[in-house]
Amino acid sequence: MNTERTYSIDLNAEIDRLFDDSSLPGADQPSAVVLMGGVAAGKTHLRIKDYSRGYVLIDAAEMFHHLSRGDGMLDFPDAFAEPLELIGPMVADRAVSERRHIVTEIIGQDVPTTMELISALQAAGYKVEVLGVTCDPEEAFRRNLHRGDNISAYFAGPFQTRWIIEACGKAAGGGQSG
Repeated sequence: MNTERTYSIDLNAEIDRLFDDSSLPGADQPSAVVLMGGVAAGKTHLRIKDYSRGYVLIDAAEMFHHLSRGDGMLDFPDAFAEPLELIGPMVADRAVSERRHIVTEIIGQDVPTTMELISALQAAGYKVEVLGVTCDPEEAFRRNLHRGDNISAYFAGPFQTRWIIEACGKAAGGGQSG
């Protein structure tokens, strides 16, 4: 008996679902919101609460969840490594080239890469807002124990950081960074 699952992925639909007119800044400078904090500090909660509308979300974990259609038994990123590496950069490229407001989540433990992300966004013409998200460490530990999966910004952050830096490099005329 074959227990292997097959997934059909419409790349254009996966990209388009992350865009709507509310993320267009009009004549204003585009904003990039970087939610930064420890594992299970509440970054995703804050993003959903305050940044669900008006921003293009660039987040490998969210893309993975959407591709998996709720199958929590799949390994990140392996189960969808190829489509993630197609969709993620295309979302970042489109968002930055269209000068849309964007939001992403990172841990921020790699200071040089975090500074590179901020500098790349600024060089591409973004007003960057880094929001530190904190909570009691014991509470974060409890939240992490009870989360539905193990895909935190700790694992996903390096993907979206790279995608955004590369997109900003293209937009600023510098080609790909890296």
